[in-house]
Amino acid sequence: MEGNQINSSNKMKVKMKPKNVLSQVSLSIINGLEYAFYTYGVVIAKHPAIFIVLCVVLTGCFSLGLINFTVEERPFKLWIPQNSDFIKVMDWQKKNYPAEFRLHTAIYEAENVLDRSVLLEMLRVHEAVASATTADATWDSVCAKMPTIADSFFGRRKRSISQDIASGMDAHPHTLFRVKRENNEGSGFDWSTILDRESYCGFLESMTLECMEHSILEIWGYDRDLISDLTPEDIIEDVNSVDKSAVFGFPTNFTEFLGKVELDAEGRVIKAGASRQIWVTNINLTAIGVGEFVDDTGTGMEVDTVSYNWEKELINNVLDETKRPDNIYLYLMAASSFGMISEDTILGDVKFLAIGFGVVFIYIQIMLGKFNLVEQRPLLSLMGLSCVGMSIFVSYGICSIFNVPFGPVNNVLPFLLLGLGIDDMFVIMQAWNNLSQKERKQELTHRIGYALKHAGVSITVTSLTDFAAFAIGSGTVLPALRSFCLYAAVGIAAVYFFQATFFVAWFALDQRRLEDNRHGIIWCWKLKNWTPNQCSQKDICQTFFSEVYGKFLFRLPSKIAVLIVTMALLAVSGWGLSNLQQEFNPIWFLPQSSYLFKFFMKQEYYYPTSGEMGIVYFGRMDYLEELPKIEELMTRMKESEYISEVDSWFLKYKKYWEKQGYLVPSPEETEEEFLDHLGMFLHSPSGSKFRVRNFHFDGIINCTDPAPQILASSIEYKHRRLSGSHEQITAMDDLKNIVKSMNFSGYVQPFSRIYSGWETDKIIEKELYQNMGLAMLVVFVVTLILIANLTTSLMVLLCVIMTLVDVGALMHWWGLTIDTVSCIDIVLAIGLCVDYAAHIGHTFMTKRGTRDERARLTVATIGPAVLNGGFSTFLAFIFLANSDSHVFVTFFKIFFAVVLYGLFHGLVFLPVLLSLLGPAPYPSAKDDKLPETEEMSAENQQLYQQERMEDREVEKLEIQSEPVENGSLNDESTNISTAPANGKLESTNCVEFNAV
Repeated sequence: MEGNQINSSNKMKVKMKPKNVLSQVSLSIINGLEYAFYTYGVVIAKHPAIFIVLCVVLTGCFSLGLINFTVEERPFKLWIPQNSDFIKVMDWQKKNYPAEFRLHTAIYEAENVLDRSVLLEMLRVHEAVASATTADATWDSVCAKMPTIADSFFGRRKRSISQDIASGMDAHPHTLFRVKRENNEGSGFDWSTILDRESYCGFLESMTLECMEHSILEIWGYDRDLISDLTPEDIIEDVNSVDKSAVFGFPTNFTEFLGKVELDAEGRVIKAGASRQIWVTNINLTAIGVGEFVDDTGTGMEVDTVSYNWEKELINNVLDETKRPDNIYLYLMAASSFGMISEDTILGDVKFLAIGFGVVFIYIQIMLGKFNLVEQRPLLSLMGLSCVGMSIFVSYGICSIFNVPFGPVNNVLPFLLLGLGIDDMFVIMQAWNNLSQKERKQELTHRIGYALKHAGVSITVTSLTDFAAFAIGSGTVLPALRSFCLYAAVGIAAVYFFQATFFVAWFALDQRRLEDNRHGIIWCWKLKNWTPNQCSQKDICQTFFSEVYGKFLFRLPSKIAVLIVTMALLAVSGWGLSNLQQEFNPIWFLPQSSYLFKFFMKQEYYYPTSGEMGIVYFGRMDYLEELPKIEELMTRMKESEYISEVDSWFLKYKKYWEKQGYLVPSPEETEEEFLDHLGMFLHSPSGSKFRVRNFHFDGIINCTDPAPQILASSIEYKHRRLSGSHEQITAMDDLKNIVKSMNFSGYVQPFSRIYSGWETDKIIEKELYQNMGLAMLVVFVVTLILIANLTTSLMVLLCVIMTLVDVGALMHWWGLTIDTVSCIDIVLAIGLCVDYAAHIGHTFMTKRGTRDERARLTVATIGPAVLNGGFSTFLAFIFLANSDSHVFVTFFKIFFAVVLYGLFHGLVFLPVLLSLLGPAPYPSAKDDKLPETEEMSAENQQLYQQERMEDREVEKLEIQSEPVENGSLNDESTNISTAPANGKLESTNCVEFNAV
C-alpha cells in the first residue's frame, strides 16, 4: 500500500503561474525540495539501520584522510599573505643570508634595579646560564663568540684587573678599577690605526674569544667580588660614566639596557625600574646542512637540534625562581619560546570542548525529551551530538586528503559545528511537533517524511547560506582564514547531511520505541499500562511563545518600543563601529598566563620608546660601485620622519678611514683595495661587531688578508615609536619606496619581523569587507531563491547587516580589533546570524491571516526552535570565556554578540517589521488557526476577512488547476492519497510550504 502511495505521489503535478520568473523558479525549487525531503524521510524511516551504517561507513572512509593530517603552526605560514614582500624577503634571507645567531632576552624588574642585590641576582642568572648543559652541549659550545678588543694592550678585563691591582696596593679594588678606567677615558686609542697591520693582527689572533652576553654587568666584567663591594654611589657613577665594555672593548651605551629611568637635575641616571640581559647563541649551519635541525615554528628559523635542546635548558635555568629574591622579578624571551608556547596553547583549551558537549547534551535532553520514563530521549540526544563528531572527522579527513593544513584557529570549528548541528536538530524536532492533525494520523514512516519535508527547506536555507559564506571566505589570501573556511565549509555540509540522515534514522527508531511504551534508556524494557504524568506534558517554551510572548510583542505600544530600541541600538552601534581599530599582533596568540606574554607586556611598559628594529638586506652586487647609493640611502633613512636610528657598517667604515685621511667613497679606489680596507675595518674596535652580524662572505675572513667577495650584507635601523596601524603601514611603505628609488644593481630590501603584522594589517581590512560583501551577496541570493520573496529576503538581509553593525560595535567596546581571527569570526557570523532571521522570514511566508496573526503564528511555530538553537550555541562556547587563548576568547566574544543580537533581530525586530510591512503569503500557504485561547477582536476580524478576500482574489489569478493522472485539483490545494494507520485513504495537502 505504501509503495502505491509513493508512486501516486510521484505522479502529482502542480501547475502554478507565479507573478514572475523568480517566483516560478523559487516555487519549483521549493516544491522539488519538499517532495525530495518527504521521500527521503519516508525511505529513512523504513530502513533506519541501513542509513545508520551508511553514515558510519562514510565517516570511517573519509577519516582515512587523517593519515595525511598536517598541522601548520608557523606564524608566517598562517597570518601573512604568501605573496607579500615579507614572505619574499624571508625566503631570500633563508637562501642567501641564513641566520647564524639567536637572541635570548631577560628583563629584571625591581623597585630600583641599580641596586647591588639586583646586580647579584643578574650575576646569579649569568652563572646559571653558563652552567646550563645538555648531553651534547654547554653554554661555551653553543654561544656566539667574538674577540675581546681592549682600548690598549695594557688594559685587562674581568677578575684579573682587581686581583692584580689588589695584590700590588692596599686599596679598595673597585676604587682602583674605576680610577684606572677614568685614566684611560678620553684617550680613545684605536690600535688598528696606530700599529702596522701585521703587529695588530698578530695581537688579535692571540686574543681569546668571549661568549656574547650583554648587560650592565659588563661594566664590572662580571666580577663577583667587585659587584659585591659596590656602594649605591659606585653603581650610579659607573652607569653614567662608563662608555665601553670591560669585556669586549667596544663602545657601549649601558643606559640603553635600563627601563623607566629617573634622572637628576644634571641628566644623570639615578634610578631605573628594569634592566635587560641578552644572550646570543650560534646556529650550527653544518648540522642543518646534513638534516640535523628543528623547524622553529615561532621564528621560522631552522635551528640545529643540539642548540634547540640547549635552549630548553636555558629556559628552565633562567625561570627557576627557587633562589630569586621576592622583590625581584624576571621575564624571559628565549628565541624558541614563541614556538614552544604556541604549540601547546590552543590544544590545552580543547578541554572546553568536552565541557561544552556535556552541557549541551543535558540541555538537548531537557528540550527534546520529557520528564517521564518513556518520553525522555537521552540516546537520541547523544546521537544528535554524534552527528557533530562525525562531521568533524569528515571535515578533517576530506581537507587532509587535499593537503589543506590545519591551523590553530581551526580548533574552534567543533564549537561552530556543534552550534549549527544543534540548530538543525531543533528545527527538525520542531517540525515534528508542529505536524497537523491529519499528518499525525499517518503511519510513522510518513509522519517522519512530513516532518523532514517541513524542516528540510528551512535547514537547507541556513546550511546553504553558511556553506556559501565560508566558500566565499576560502578565496582569501590569508592562509589561516582560507584553511578555516575550507574546513568549515566541508564540516557544515557534513553536519547538514548527518542531521538529515543519521539523526533522522535514530529518531525513527526512538519514536518506534516511544510509541511501543519502551523505557527511554533501557529500550528492551516495555512498560505496561504506562501513562505519562501530567507535569511532563507541559511545554513551557512553546506555551511562552504562544500565550505570552506572541500576545505581548504585537501590541502597538510594544511595536513602537521595539522600533525605537532597535533604531537607538543601531545608532549607538554605528558610532561604536566607526571607532573599531584595525590591528594585528602575533603576541596575542600567546596565553596571557605564559611567561612570554608577560615578557612582551613588561617590555612594552619599560621600554616604550624603543621602536621596532629592522634590517636592510643587500645581496650580491658591485659594492664599490654602489657605495655612493648606499651613502645616499643612509642619508635619506636618517632624514625619514619614521626612522629614529640607523646602525650602518658603511657610516662607521667611512668615519674610520676618513680619520686616516682617505676619501670614502673614492672614485680611484679599486675593488681589491676596497675589500682590503673593509677587511681591516671589520677587525678594528669600531668595526668588529659588524663582521659578526652584518656580512656573509664567500669564504673565511681574516685580519691579514683582504675580505672575500661579499655575498650579502645588511644594515640595521630602528623605527621611532609609531601609533596605530595606519602610521605603521605608512612608515613601512615609505622605507620601501626609499629603497626602491635608489635603483641598486642588486637585491636590496628592507625587512623586519614586525612587518609580518603590518603587511597583514595592510590588506586585512580590504579582505574583511570584500569577503563580507561577497558573503552577504551570496546569502541574499540564496535566501531570495529559497524564500521566494524579494521583500522578505531584503528584511532578512537588513537583520544580518544590523546584527553585524552591533557586533562590530561590541568588538570595539570589548577591546577587540580587526585582525585575522576576528576577520574569520565575522565571516562566520554572517552565516550564523542569517539563520535566525531566515527561519522567521520563511515561516512567515507559509502562514495566512492578517499580518499580526501571521507574525504571531510565526513566533509560536518556529520561535522555540530558533531560541533553543541560539541558546544551545551559546552554551557550546560559553566556557571559552575562561580560555587563555586569544583565538578562543575572540571567538567567545564575537559569538556572544552574534547570538545576542541575532536572536534580538530574529525574534524581536523582524517579527514586528513583518507584522507592519510583511508581504502576502505563498499561494499555497496554510490557513492556520489562532490558538483557541485567543479571541479575535471585531477590528481584527474585519481586517482578517478583508485580507482573506484579497488573498482569494490573488489566488484566482495565480493558481490554475488542470486534471492530472489519478486525481484532480480543487480550489485550495492538490490532493495526495496517503494511508492513515487504519488503512483508509485521506486527503492531505501536497503543495503546502513547510511550517518551519
